[in-house]
This record gives sequence, C-alpha cells and structure tokens, in this order.
Amino acid sequence: MVVDNDSIHRAQAVERWLAAHSRFELLWLPTYCPRAHPIERLFGDAHDKVTRNHKRQRLRDLVADVGRYLDRHGPWDYRLSTIYQEPEVTAALRQLKRRREIA
Repeated sequence: MVVDNDSIHRAQAVERWLAAHSRFELLWLPTYCPRAHPIERLFGDAHDKVTRNHKRQRLRDLVADVGRYLDRHGPWDYRLSTIYQEPEVTAALRQLKRRREIA
C-alpha cells in the first residue's frame, strides 16, 4: 500500500495489523510531496480558493463555503503524478515484486 508519512500509519495498531497480514507492505511517499499525493492537491486548491484569509465569523459558514466550492469544482481529474516514475519508486516496486516471488 502506498501511504504518506502521517503518524497514524506508524501507530501500534497498524503495525500489529501489518504483522498479522504479511502480504501487505507499506511503500512510503516522500515526507512532504503534494504532487505525489492527490488529496494534498485537493486540500491546497480548496485552501487557496476558500479558506485562506477568509472573513467568516462562524465555522459553519466556512464549512458550507468549502462544500459549495467542492460541489462546484469537483471532481478533479486525477493524473498519476510523475513521482511514480522516479527511479527510486520503480526500484522499490521491483524489490517488492522480487520478495513476493521468493516467498
């Protein structure tokens, strides 16, 4: 599974689950790399267009504005980031494949 570096992915419960399900292995995205992580692009776009420097007095109004923005501008076309074509990622995937073939 490809995951970002959120601390939840390193939680003990996740570690236990991974130990019990050995066919799964985590492939870590770069520490902070929005172009490799589609949800970061979506959050960045909504922040730039709606939440940055807002003047709303109530949180519910801000949340409603974000909802309207996402309804009006989504869904976003997803294009696989070029990060997945980087030699390090390709090498890591080949290594995972070799491990599976040996096991």
